[in-house]
Amino acid sequence: STKTATMGTLGNGFLKSLHDTKNTTPEAIYIQSFLYMAVEKKTKLVTMEVSSHGLVQNRVKEIPFHIGILTNISQDHLDFHGNMENYKSAKWSFFSKHKIKKVILNANDKCGQIWLRRLFNVYTIAVTIKDSTQKKYATKWINATHLQYDKNGTNITFESSWGSGNIKSYLIGDFNAINLLLSLACLLELGYKIYDLINTSYKIQPINGRMETVFHNNKLVFIIDYAHTPDALKKALNSIRLHYNQSYIWCIFGCGGNRDKKKRPLMGSIAEKIANKVIITNDNPRNEKEENIINDILNGCKNPKKIFIIPNRKQAISYAFHQSQDDHIIFLAGKGHEDKQIIQNKHINYSDKKVVLNLLEK
Repeated sequence: STKTATMGTLGNGFLKSLHDTKNTTPEAIYIQSFLYMAVEKKTKLVTMEVSSHGLVQNRVKEIPFHIGILTNISQDHLDFHGNMENYKSAKWSFFSKHKIKKVILNANDKCGQIWLRRLFNVYTIAVTIKDSTQKKYATKWINATHLQYDKNGTNITFESSWGSGNIKSYLIGDFNAINLLLSLACLLELGYKIYDLINTSYKIQPINGRMETVFHNNKLVFIIDYAHTPDALKKALNSIRLHYNQSYIWCIFGCGGNRDKKKRPLMGSIAEKIANKVIITNDNPRNEKEENIINDILNGCKNPKKIFIIPNRKQAISYAFHQSQDDHIIFLAGKGHEDKQIIQNKHINYSDKKVVLNLLEK
């Protein structure tokens, strides 16, 4: 098997030994020393999550990428970029100003479609779900013709430049379907056999704190996710609806202090529309008063009957667990893999997953 290293939000290093990161995309000098270490250890492939901050600050300017992938574009980091246009142009600079041999685009995404046409003279691969019109703009393509979502995960039937097939996965959500197809395109382009990839797809585990499911007595109880933007919250809640249809959903979330305030009422409104019950709680309040953050979120809510306010996050989770019934789903949004709660300048040990596991042990 090929030795692979990775760099990104969830850590740098090799699969079983990831080291925590301060930034999604580190400083240029760190990246070079990491790549040197990877070569010394006979690594063949490195995957790197390239952030908009990293692009604006030229951290990956001198790296010759073999393949660059666009997953999607949605409102994030606007406290840093100022507005959506700046954020988009930061991401576009990766494909227009950096050294990339081949580009794989999510051509279901609006930006992905526009950029696919802009990159007409570049080697591109268009990845789509139920849209066969994009392939004429691309060098190669993958299109999912049928998707089935249920309690056991996702089943994808696809056609492509490499042939057709069917992949099964325990991952939840339509965004994971596109992520799987983007990964599939990347591996096929690197020369892996379609047959081998189809046969290993079901082994893919959810990433720490990304739509991570925790079962109790064989019944689903908790889903833990990092969703901390309006778009991510909406996608996550909709994907739970997709797989668990009529189920009763509790949504527990907060918004970070000293960060983009415009998103707060939007997230309140989204949670209230899709979930059956919403608990507004803390999520790294930092140096802001928790009640101010909660009030900002409440400004987007219209239905007070659906909403509880429990600032202490551990108490909020415990309350939902004790009030919920057997077939309820409790969705914990915003912290995902994080293991700290930032209150004022204190970083307090705290993990949604640990709280959940402790509750289930009792």
